[in-house]
Amino acid sequence: MAAAQSNSFRFMQSTSDVHMTVLRAVMSDFSYVKHAHDELALGVTLHGIQEFSCNGQLFRSASGDIICFNPGEVHNGNPGDCDPLKYVMLYLEPEDIRNFMGSVATHHVSDVWVPETHFHDAFLRFLILEASQLAPNAERFPLEYEHAVFKIAERLAWRQGLVRPELWLRRKDSLFVKVMDYVHEMLGEDISVEELSSLVHMSKFHFIRLFRTQFGLTPHQFILNQRVNRAREALTKGGRPSDVAQDFGFFDGSHLNRHFKRIYGITPKQYQIQLLK
Repeated sequence: MAAAQSNSFRFMQSTSDVHMTVLRAVMSDFSYVKHAHDELALGVTLHGIQEFSCNGQLFRSASGDIICFNPGEVHNGNPGDCDPLKYVMLYLEPEDIRNFMGSVATHHVSDVWVPETHFHDAFLRFLILEASQLAPNAERFPLEYEHAVFKIAERLAWRQGLVRPELWLRRKDSLFVKVMDYVHEMLGEDISVEELSSLVHMSKFHFIRLFRTQFGLTPHQFILNQRVNRAREALTKGGRPSDVAQDFGFFDGSHLNRHFKRIYGITPKQYQIQLLK
């Protein structure tokens, strides 16, 4: 009975048009039979050894390693030593990943096929774990969640040498000036990329590609960056961090803290204390 309790499989699904299923698993005496998924499966081994076979090869994934199964790739899996195996796996819709990869690639991406099954990539590991945390809260943090999936696709494209270099054009297209003005006007409201792309009558993924060329940021990054900039101005004038968070479209104070610290290295309160002391 105790052994059975040491196996745990917890699935969660994002509430978003960009679909993702997250699995958090603990295995001590369980083995997967050979099977395949329709999605792109991308995971991180958290503890123990993850032993599996795929495409005629045997792999042993240690803590921090990344595992990738393309749609239709047959594989199995089991713990590889006496310690419990713990891992996180994302199941991503191939069409979503293909579209996001296409928005950063140097040429048309017709299919999603990751050539590596087991590898190391500290940044991709961070992105996978971040996305696994955001997926259950996609409704609360839609921009962050969708951007997390975008960043995974971008990293996969980068590993394959497909990424178009980020640019920043000093002279902006008038259509994108219109989008920028709209973002500034609606900064305290919910803004989606679909909403912005409809302003200029483009598909979402074509819009992301062109916007990134114009500003050197994705629309998701641009909106969050503008919110942090406006919040910083308000903090400099003495605004309470909790009020500032609400005024500029953050869900709460901790939401502002997370994004502010990523840009400035300290929390909004710490920043304010240093300036107003």
